[in-house]
Amino acid sequence: MRLATLLTAWLLGIAIVGDAPAASAQTSKLEHPTIALAIGGSISQMNKVPFVVAYYKGFFKDEGLEVENSDFQSGTAALQALIGGSADVAEMAYEHTLRLQAKNVSLTCLTVFGRYPGNVLVVRKSLAGAIKGVADLQGKVIGVSAPGASTQNFVAGLMERAGVPWKSATYVSVGTGSSAVAAIRTGRTVDALVNLDPAITELVDHDEATVLVDSRTAEGSQAAFGGDYLADCLGVKTEFLKTNPNTAQAIANATVRAMQWLKTASIDDIIKILPKEFYKAGEAVYRESLKSNLAEFTWDGIVTPDAARNVLTAISVLEPALKSAKIDISTTYDNALIERALQRFRVSN
Repeated sequence: MRLATLLTAWLLGIAIVGDAPAASAQTSKLEHPTIALAIGGSISQMNKVPFVVAYYKGFFKDEGLEVENSDFQSGTAALQALIGGSADVAEMAYEHTLRLQAKNVSLTCLTVFGRYPGNVLVVRKSLAGAIKGVADLQGKVIGVSAPGASTQNFVAGLMERAGVPWKSATYVSVGTGSSAVAAIRTGRTVDALVNLDPAITELVDHDEATVLVDSRTAEGSQAAFGGDYLADCLGVKTEFLKTNPNTAQAIANATVRAMQWLKTASIDDIIKILPKEFYKAGEAVYRESLKSNLAEFTWDGIVTPDAARNVLTAISVLEPALKSAKIDISTTYDNALIERALQRFRVSN
């Protein structure tokens, strides 16, 4: 891109979506240029694709941010790091903002980049004849990433809607990625599993598991939740947003830019920017996982109250007290951050 073009764009306040760092330089001074970010689960999971793109494409650096990542076994563990103060930002499920507000802990999602949860409920292949539907999970052992995590909320809601008490099953924490695969593959640890890609694709491709419910698509998410939903986000303590507005905007800018880039990126484009260790299950499996999950992220990121309420309804299955809790949903996200970022990075569909 020619220097004259870049200077003209800067003077007019126009952002050019592309690889050139100058196109998205952060002009406001950052209050917190180095951020500690806690990642809930393996960074190679599909639900983290927009964050991964922003990180490896250098979009955070273009905004003047230095991001120090720490991986945790689950979203619950990453959340604990955020609340405890060892992390400034957490890659986590949006639902935690609602749950924690009921406990007088105020969190705000700077960017919600997943509109479908991506959770998939599978059963061990050898039990497919006995477990033909969600109602058949009564009395069974179900693997989830962690107690109280989005994976457990997902299957608990499905069971209640199927007329089966969610407490009638036993839940085992199996983590994500390779440990989740091992829960099905080795021994008889679990009868069913709720997890994310690429673990699910690996199990299905090897004919080791059968899909019962799939929320990687609009249709699957609609069937599971009855409407729009909100999945993963980059969240902070609300106080961080108030005291670090420029930093918060920079984080939103980088993530929204990644989402816009994904709208026109090919699978090859994505693969090229990733470290080889992302393909632990094999590049073919990872490619197939990307194809199955990209629709979750190719949207504008604007949160609707209806989608937020659907999440609250879903998590109230595990925590009935949330039904009567006084929760101000409007404080759990900030569309103004997204709207400003979209003005800079929106591209044609």
